[in-house]
Amino acid sequence: MTSTVARRWQTEGVNRSIRVLIFALLLAVGLVAGCSRDSGDGSGEGARVEFTVESLQSSDGEFAPGTDREKLVTEAAQLLAQRLSDNGIADPKVTVESDGRVVVTIASGTRADIVALASAGVLAIRPVVFTAPAAPDAAGLDVELRQANAVTPPAEMARRAQQLKCGDGVDELAGRDDAADLLVACSQNGKSVYSLGPAIISGAEIENAGATRGSNGKWNVTMEFRGEAKAKWPAYTAENIGQATAFVLDSRVLSAPVIQTAIAGPTEISGDFDEAKAKHLASMLTSGSLPVRFTPKD
Repeated sequence: MTSTVARRWQTEGVNRSIRVLIFALLLAVGLVAGCSRDSGDGSGEGARVEFTVESLQSSDGEFAPGTDREKLVTEAAQLLAQRLSDNGIADPKVTVESDGRVVVTIASGTRADIVALASAGVLAIRPVVFTAPAAPDAAGLDVELRQANAVTPPAEMARRAQQLKCGDGVDELAGRDDAADLLVACSQNGKSVYSLGPAIISGAEIENAGATRGSNGKWNVTMEFRGEAKAKWPAYTAENIGQATAFVLDSRVLSAPVIQTAIAGPTEISGDFDEAKAKHLASMLTSGSLPVRFTPKD
């Protein structure tokens, strides 16, 4: 009897050990899979991104005394959630942490989707005063010299534009340029530099926007204006046929077409868009620009 009980205890002990081992392995696999989903590696199976928050109203990103930072960040978080939903990302979670960070988690999609839609989305239409190919060996230009008041000589702004170094790094001016001032900017692809006049129309004057595919197969963004811009844009295009006009998003030039004829109806932005980029831009223009700047953490 004693040996039978001992054998049964041994058998049950072995079975119990196997069950514990299997549970541990399953737990480990679950933890690894959970980390993979949260990492935002571009697999399309979910992503998590943390953002720091800065003011768009100051060159150093600091919020001015008396600013209701919490209100602005909450509004920006809600707008970002709307943008994500508008782009087919179901149930995005956008959380404002107690330390001021904003954390975005999605169950489907990629880190790139989140980062693209978290751009400030500040649009302006500006006249082109000067343009040239970007110089790879340009000396670079301090961010405070990228803007100047409207009486600054065009030759000075052209000189500054040619000093501008274009690249893929973070643009410290992005979304912070003053629409009433002159601006020197890079093209979105970094191949051209521009000197631009004060804004003719701002993104706040856009009624709606949508992504469309042209007869040439390329994706574009079509937008309609509201308020005074509905009359201002046709009048401007009629008076400036043959002149280039830049569509500027977050201080970078998306495109700078030459006006061929007066434009009375919807206006089209062309650029280096695929379907996702066109839809992202249309969503940003429709929802409006974020009131703060989100910078993703590595």
